[in-house]
Amino acid sequence: RTCLPRTHSFTCIGRPSFQVTCASNTMADKANRLLEDRARQAEALQHSCAFSQAEIKQTLRARARYEYALKRRRSTAAIFGRYIKFEVDLYDIWRMRQAAAEPLASNNVTTRGFMTRNILYLFQRALQQFRGNVGLWLEFATFSYSHASYRLLSEILSQALQFNPDCAGLWAFVAILEYRQRGDISAARRLLLRGLRSCDYCPGIALVQSLAFSGN
Repeated sequence: RTCLPRTHSFTCIGRPSFQVTCASNTMADKANRLLEDRARQAEALQHSCAFSQAEIKQTLRARARYEYALKRRRSTAAIFGRYIKFEVDLYDIWRMRQAAAEPLASNNVTTRGFMTRNILYLFQRALQQFRGNVGLWLEFATFSYSHASYRLLSEILSQALQFNPDCAGLWAFVAILEYRQRGDISAARRLLLRGLRSCDYCPGIALVQSLAFSGN
């Protein structure tokens, strides 16, 4: 069983190093860097032989359409969700093809860095606008967990609770994750108690606490 390191407990929820900020100049700088990254990424994908030239062109056109949709009208969480799914699916396809082709390690690492940075940046853009969308936070957490980015996972969930302290389901999710991954039942109980205080006593959290942890 893969366990979270002891330093990544969710019980010490404070100000995480991962921050969703409102600085427009920072986001503009990131957007410019992303465009430069994508130009280099297209070249890296071509050299990796994981995608054909036609597939690379199709990928660039799809990204342009998503970016246009986000700028042409008021952005919605659904548009970001589809865009993120596209990038995650693309990354999964790349990983499968790379595993079969056994590419050069240097190109493999470079391309992986480009693709994961695209996904992380999209999540940051989406959450900057939709901080109250718990589903987006959980998708971000799931992606981080599936790629064993446990430090980032801890920061994501900490900040999700900062912006959504009255979401009972989020408190329950973090408490259950704490118990399942670290086996720390005392920490999980403390998280549930904090959730009860933040949510003015939610029956759902109380039920999770009684069913999951009362026998231990």
